[in-house]
Amino acid sequence: MLAYLSDGLRFLFREGSWSLKPHEEKTVIAALAVLPDDQRTLATKQLGQRFFVERQSDGRIPCFRYYAENSLSRLTGNYSTGDQFISVKLQAGDRKTSGKLVLHDGLVFGLEFSKPSSFFRQVCVDVISASCDDGSFGYTAVIDRAEHGSDRNQT
Repeated sequence: MLAYLSDGLRFLFREGSWSLKPHEEKTVIAALAVLPDDQRTLATKQLGQRFFVERQSDGRIPCFRYYAENSLSRLTGNYSTGDQFISVKLQAGDRKTSGKLVLHDGLVFGLEFSKPSSFFRQVCVDVISASCDDGSFGYTAVIDRAEHGSDRNQT
């Protein structure tokens, strides 16, 4: 109950919602299509549960907060531990950009976009391609450095 109230406040302050924005939904659908059938079924079941989408860094990092996380069927095999990224190339209006679906410890954890949410407003978004990202790099670290500076100690 407390989680719903907290999410209600986030919703009022425009920090999230209970549904995906159109560009987020297209990214998720394209990314799930890359997964093997059994893993795609598990991921789809997870996304069928009630969750709140918490958006950070001007909507560049939507994270899924499941209300019944402990009862979710987690992905298995290579997707059961650590972080995996599925890259999705997007065409937004006349510009190309990209997004990533983030899988963390068997959960569809969230998304990462190279552009803020406002970039996708009032433009048609189409999927160009999707592929598993072997590089294991996410935009979160890049965004964090841009917003807060380098994490290296200066001497």
